[in-house]
Amino acid sequence: SRDAAQLVFARTESRYSRSARDYLYLRPVETNRQGIRDYYLWVGIATTLDRGFIAPTVEIPHMLYLNVHGEPIELPLRPWSEVLRADGAEPVYQTAVDTDSALAARVTLQQLELFAAEPLASLSTATADGNTREYFPWEDRQGWGDFIAALSSRAVAQATSRAVSR
Repeated sequence: SRDAAQLVFARTESRYSRSARDYLYLRPVETNRQGIRDYYLWVGIATTLDRGFIAPTVEIPHMLYLNVHGEPIELPLRPWSEVLRADGAEPVYQTAVDTDSALAARVTLQQLELFAAEPLASLSTATADGNTREYFPWEDRQGWGDFIAALSSRAVAQATSRAVSR
């Protein structure tokens, strides 16, 4: 399952362009492999900067940092293709700016509920060598409330049916 709502974050590099930006897209995803459900944040990295010509290239991040209710949450990132093998299929999500990298951060349902309950004021990524990049909300979106509510109600129903069958 995946949610249609995306959270879009951006960072401006005004020394290269007043209008070009780096973008980070976040969307929740639920996978179901023979009844085993896992939860991920799909992380799309995109840019409208001419990286490699006007602006220097950047490394693919290996860590995502979120701050929820004043508590930092550190989420390791890995290529999305390691989570869900697409085999030439369409991308998991379409974005306004073509993504250069599609990454995955494994999360729990409880973490998704936390992320949906409080707007994220900013988030950061870090590369393997420790370079960090901070992104701020680009669009004022409500988040993933309906998607998370559906996942939560399904999880409660499954737990209830397991308890009854014992």
